[in-house]
Amino acid sequence: MEFLPSDAALDARGAALSRPELAVILAYAKLTLYADLLEGRDIDDAYLAGELYRYFPETLHTSYPDAVAQHRLKREVIATVLANAMINRGGPAFVSEMMGSTSANPGEVALAYAATRDVYGLTELNTMIDGLDGLVPGAVQLGLYAEVAELLRQETLWFLRNANVTEGLEALVARHKSGVATLRSMLASTLPPSLGEAVAARVASLVARGVPEAVAQGPAELPVLSYASDIVLVSERCGVSVADGAAAFFGVFGAFNLWPVIEQGRAIVLADRFDRMALDRALANVMRAQRDITADVLKVAGGAVTDRLARWNSEERAGIARTAAAVAELTQGTLTVSRLSVAAGLLADLAQEG
Repeated sequence: MEFLPSDAALDARGAALSRPELAVILAYAKLTLYADLLEGRDIDDAYLAGELYRYFPETLHTSYPDAVAQHRLKREVIATVLANAMINRGGPAFVSEMMGSTSANPGEVALAYAATRDVYGLTELNTMIDGLDGLVPGAVQLGLYAEVAELLRQETLWFLRNANVTEGLEALVARHKSGVATLRSMLASTLPPSLGEAVAARVASLVARGVPEAVAQGPAELPVLSYASDIVLVSERCGVSVADGAAAFFGVFGAFNLWPVIEQGRAIVLADRFDRMALDRALANVMRAQRDITADVLKVAGGAVTDRLARWNSEERAGIARTAAAVAELTQGTLTVSRLSVAAGLLADLAQEG
């Protein structure tokens, strides 16, 4: 890229890039991704036909839907829309990071991106944040964009690791979108009070900085709603409703006080790419163990979820107490990747014992 400084020049100024240089990188990232998407067949998933309607004016696809659906440049339009959106929202390194962490190809990353975007309603959420132009300080608005982008990255990884996105997105998106809606409806009533209090505190903090409450609610809910994917997965595997799966999931969460552990883990900032990959893997291992233990609870014979949790606590009392104490000791003070990895291992051992 002759329009960019050399590696030596970047090192000399701390790898900082000017806006024109960033624009060059964004352009190259989009062009490369566009070409990669056209080479594969993943963008031919029927669900992605909806990207056509994001490209053409609403009047056109309302009046001539067949002409839009059968456009001779259909694949090129879909690849263009997806490449622009993925790089704009995830950043120029988004696709390469997803590929490096999962061995997925660009088309599979695009499918996981679309699933995450639509399951969590990120387009609508970003539109609401767009509406804050001139109403709140720029730093506040950028912070909200960053929170949405972090969930996009986190859940795109989740779908790549835990779902087969190449088997058709429509049913996958429908199931997980319903799970998010169910979890949202439980926030104010049946979920642990600490989760609702955390959301309320975040809303109050944003409102104090000038964000309207209706807008603040969406970003404030994301840390809790991000568990919907794991809850839907374990609920499907155990043949229970999402509501029952959520009750068991957060019952286990509370037994080991994992809410602050996960939040601290996600807040760790690492410069090295491989260190970040190790952190992602440690967090994924904690959540895998969490799912496995939740499944153990749901396998307890009969009764309401509260009864199953009580019997699980009684039958596994010694193992739960031992693991909870060890996890608490490991995660006191400054949380590190190594401490988080050991905690994940201890939780996994308990799941295997169950």
